[in-house]
Order: sequence, then C-alpha cells, then structure tokens
Amino acid sequence: MNKVYTKETILKLLSGMSSEKEIRKYLERFSSDDFRFAVIKVGGAVIQNDLENLVSSISFLHEVGLKPIIIHGGGPSLSSELDANEIEFSFLDGQRITTSEVLDVAHSVFTSESKKITNALEKKNVTSKAFYDDAFVCEIKDNKLGFVGEVCEINIASIKKSIDDGEIPILSPMGRTIEGQLVNINADNATLAISKKILPDKVIFLSELGGILDQNNVLISNINLKDDYEYLMSKDWLHSGMKHKLKQINNLLNLLPKNSSASITKPLNLTRELFTDAGSGTLVKLGHKINKFESVSLDQSSTVQSILEKSFKGKLNKNFFDGNKKYYLSSCDRAVIVMRYEEKAAYMDKFAVMNDARGEGLGKAIMKKMMLDHPKIFWRSRPNNNINSYYKNACDGFQKHSEWNIYWIGIEDLDELSGCIRYAIEQPLSITYEY
Repeated sequence: MNKVYTKETILKLLSGMSSEKEIRKYLERFSSDDFRFAVIKVGGAVIQNDLENLVSSISFLHEVGLKPIIIHGGGPSLSSELDANEIEFSFLDGQRITTSEVLDVAHSVFTSESKKITNALEKKNVTSKAFYDDAFVCEIKDNKLGFVGEVCEINIASIKKSIDDGEIPILSPMGRTIEGQLVNINADNATLAISKKILPDKVIFLSELGGILDQNNVLISNINLKDDYEYLMSKDWLHSGMKHKLKQINNLLNLLPKNSSASITKPLNLTRELFTDAGSGTLVKLGHKINKFESVSLDQSSTVQSILEKSFKGKLNKNFFDGNKKYYLSSCDRAVIVMRYEEKAAYMDKFAVMNDARGEGLGKAIMKKMMLDHPKIFWRSRPNNNINSYYKNACDGFQKHSEWNIYWIGIEDLDELSGCIRYAIEQPLSITYEY
C-alpha cells in the first residue's frame, strides 16, 4: 500500500483524536520500523470477552500498512477447560504447574484461541498466520513447574517472512525443546523474549482493565520508571499481578533502546494509544530522573535558562533566578518546572518541555513529581497556549481573563483563591518575547 494512502487513512480515522501534525509524527516513525513496529500481547480474557474490538484494531493497523506481532494468552479458557475435564492444576510463583495432562489440554486450548483470532481476522479480509508451537525453542529450567519452558531461541526468520508476505503473525504461548518436547510458556515471558530479540518500537499489553490503577482505582496514564518504579513497587494497593507485570516491563525496558516504551491498554483504545501523545491507557517508559533543587548552580541555571528560552522563544530576565524558588529539572535537561513561594499556595512560574521531548511523557512525569510536593498550586497560561487542554484536565478549576487563563489545584477557600488569581494576573513578564 502506498504511503500517501496510508497517511490519508490514518488522518481520516484519527482526526477526532489528535492533530494532523501529531498523527503524522507517529505514522512516519512506525512506517520506518519494518517488522519491528510493535509486539502486542493479548490477554486471554480479551479473546473471551472483547474479540470484536481486538480484531477491529488489528485490521485497522493492517489497513494502514502496519504489521504487529501478536502473542496471545489463554489462561481463563485453559482453567475452564481443565475444570470441565476434572483435571487438577495449581500455580507456583504465579506460573501454572504443567503436568502432562495439563499440557495436552493447554495445546488444544491455545490452538483454539489462535484460530479464534485468525478466523475473526479473515472475516475482515486480514491475512494472518498462526504459529501454534513452532515460534519458540525452549529449555525446561525448573522441574517443579513441569512442562514449562523458558525461551532460548526464536524462529525470527519465519515470523519475518510472514510479515513480508503481508500476513500478521499470531503466536501461541507454546514451544518445543531442542529434543522436540512440547512445553507451555508464560505468555508475558514469551512477549518479553521476542521483544528483547527484535527491539520493537512499542510493546503493548492488551487487557480488559486497560492499564494500571492507583489507590483510588484511577488509571495511571504515565509511569516514568526511573522516578516511579520503587515508589509503585512499595505500595500495597498495587496488586501482585500488576507488580509482576511492572517488574517484567522494567526488566524489558532496561534492555531495549531508550526510545522504546510499553503500554497497557484496552483493544478499543489501541489506535489512540499508538497515534496520539495523550494515549489511552498506561504508558511506561524508562524515562529520566526528575531532580529537584532549592537553588541552582551556575551550570544548572544556564541549563534552565536554555530550556525556557528555547521553549518560549524569548529572552529570560536577568533577575529571574532571584527570590524563593524551587526547581524541578529532568536528568536529560529537556524539561523544567520553576516554583515560587510568595503566597500560601505555590505558584508554578514556568513549565517547559523541549520540542524534541514532546510525546515521551516527560511533561507529565515532571508535573507529577512537582504535584506530589505541593497540595496547593496555581499558575497562569496564555489563552492560545497549545497545552491548555492538558492544564484543564490536570487542574481542579480555572478562570479565564483577557490576557491569562488562571488554573489551580487544591485551593478551596474562596478568599484564598481570589488572592491567588489576583497575584497571578499581576505578575510581570519574566521573558521578553521575540516576535
């Protein structure tokens, strides 16, 4: 399919999700990935309960010339079939112990799950190829788990050939040892193994839940592993299944190129997650450490000045670094927040992310770090600022004025709020703009 048609198809179908510029950015990046575009792991519950949205999203990618590698699970169907046949089974450290009886049923169930996907895709005129047990060469390393294999080799040549032939490869979580013994594979582990091998741009986990939830059951949209991993792993509200997945993703992203990412989302939201900065689900990146400073050195102030002047296209006032301020600076020197403390609530004086870092989740990461330290925040923004939609989603309230929009978080007292709004409006410009 030619590239003009590919671009126009995406622009048409995603026009309600994002800007044309943003969509084109992702299309150009993914179109250059060859067969390394994306590895998508499909949870077994998705095949049972959300097959229609799954195949619709995959067929859309096929229509615009993108071929992901699909790996599916099948745990719920396997458990149901084992119960129906009165075959006992158990788990060890989250992995199913696979006896010879369990193995026979697993092979039958996973083959059936693969066929459900390929048959549903065929009805949408999408050609696919199922790899039932011939994609992975494995070793049995833990005899306590029975016939459970760890991937030691992957049949990449056959997978790549299926993509070159216009097919979408559908991989079952089964493999064989060098001696030919059939083995069961944890589908997440298989996903990590193939991702380490081909180094995809995106690794996506499709689930019914659609992401990682916080203690209030609210979706966490971005996780910056360098800044968030230890905090999240220490929390009791993050249940064991998600902790295990987050640990696997952390291990994976530490082995992949720095621009790689992993996402957890629903099948219905797959295209939004792939082609928009905002996404829809939980985006996990290795990210950058967010450092905070009560004061900045000469070198740090030069870095902050450079980020602000390039982002705002102006000249920073000479006295900008005077006064009571706190600085949040990314370790990659591409994002900064400057806070001021002259009111009861903290005033966000400046928030800037370099253009080449847009879409990486860096802005959300530095905002999240700052917000953890400040229960009350307010700030201002020009009415034509292109990130005002993000501010509206992040704030508790905002008020429009002729020259400024004023936003706030955590400020409930009306007198205090009125003072904050007045303070924000009256602040002099700290950057002389170049027109």
